[in-house]
Amino acid sequence: MDPTAPARPRLPPRPTLLTVAALVLLALGYAWLLSRHISPYAGGADSSGYLNSAALLRAGQFTTPVRSLPGHTGTEFGALAHLPLGFVIKPDTDRLVSSYPLGLPLHLAAFASLTGLDQATVPLNLCAALAGGVLMFLLARRLDLPLLPALGGAALLLLCPLYLFSALQPMSDLLALVWALAALYAALRARPSSGWAFFCGVAVALAVLTRPSNLLLALPVVLALGTAWRRYLWVGLGGLPGALLLAWYNQKLYGSPLATGYGDVRSAFSALYLLPNLAHFARWIPLLLTPLVLAALVAPFTPDGRRRDGLVLLAWAGALIGFYAFYYHSGETWWYLRFILPAFPVLILAALTGGQALINRARHRPFIWITLLAAALIWETILFRRLGVLHVKEGEATYPAAAAWARTHLPRNAAVFCMQVSGAVFYYTDFLVVRWDLAEIGPLLAALRTQQRPVYAILYEFEEPLARKRIPGVWIREGNVNQATCWRIDAVPAAP
Repeated sequence: MDPTAPARPRLPPRPTLLTVAALVLLALGYAWLLSRHISPYAGGADSSGYLNSAALLRAGQFTTPVRSLPGHTGTEFGALAHLPLGFVIKPDTDRLVSSYPLGLPLHLAAFASLTGLDQATVPLNLCAALAGGVLMFLLARRLDLPLLPALGGAALLLLCPLYLFSALQPMSDLLALVWALAALYAALRARPSSGWAFFCGVAVALAVLTRPSNLLLALPVVLALGTAWRRYLWVGLGGLPGALLLAWYNQKLYGSPLATGYGDVRSAFSALYLLPNLAHFARWIPLLLTPLVLAALVAPFTPDGRRRDGLVLLAWAGALIGFYAFYYHSGETWWYLRFILPAFPVLILAALTGGQALINRARHRPFIWITLLAAALIWETILFRRLGVLHVKEGEATYPAAAAWARTHLPRNAAVFCMQVSGAVFYYTDFLVVRWDLAEIGPLLAALRTQQRPVYAILYEFEEPLARKRIPGVWIREGNVNQATCWRIDAVPAAP
């Protein structure tokens, strides 16, 4: 036991059996809602990249050959001519490796043993989404918040449009949040317990495997652990296997233990992006988390907010938001706040702490909480409907449908020019994938015609003008698949 640890105030009574039953029913309803709308598909760069990586892991591989034209090297028509989205070329080889971190593909590969890889996202995201709500509740109780605001805070997180957006597709944001919360909760409980310190190390390792920027967890973990060296020993023991795996994986795929598939991203970070991104955050965070989140500004000035546990959580939110405030992509659109999604639970907790201080002396506090939380949940429900979050699956269905159309309608030896659907075509089919935006079109077309290979293109509307400029020939529309158009490209007839 740490003699310096302050005595903890006694928490209010635990939930009654009736309350627990009601919460279980609500959780089942939430899981049912998610299960209807989760997109398990290999779609654009992120989703296809993670699923292609998981497919390699299930096959016991980390690399796969570039699908190149027989008789030609994979780089003969441009270094990236046959590069599907979500991949990079392994240095000094003609093999493809995933450009994404290992964490999510490992989880997908594990859950694939239950459902197959094509559906693995559904049970994984259901478990992760519910785990995020549970961890949110546990952290709220750790901060001595009453039962009602603790449950309300968990509900706010679960219904946040950005949380739902991340829970409805195979992307790493939700998993990054869950393992970050698990690490923070374990760190707050690690002072008297070597077991929690060990689990903190495991959770930090999995968080970093899922998203490298979660290395920023080191700051709040150090604040939570204090100065006792034994705690750090247990954290190190818990995290060591994950750290060794990450170093080995990066060395094997990218040539250095410290390299990632993202390459050199330093140019994407600049002080020039700071003020625009902060303005973007200031606009969207109160929308995504409701104006109730503004009460978080009060939390640092309250006794509860200045407690060690509160400061540890605020350090995490500050580090993560501060880091991504310098990132180019953070301010592009509302759903790019997903990079700081792991900080959202802390912002909610800070808002609840600030709200508790503001209404602490008011009469009818439960009624005030019920009114505020009900209004916030209504706000969240209206917003995620307006943002069309529940339609993610419908939009992503274009990718597997386009691949299925290609398998049904195209000759087996067809070359498919594409970009947006390239990762999906690679995942769902065995066709030769050609990046119209990266290949040396003239020599490649000549080689295709020499081998009498039929040439097709599967494009989204925004790609068509540039693709048609780059690829000469007679373009014949063969079909439409939702948002994609499918074309046969014949050679231009020779002049008489």
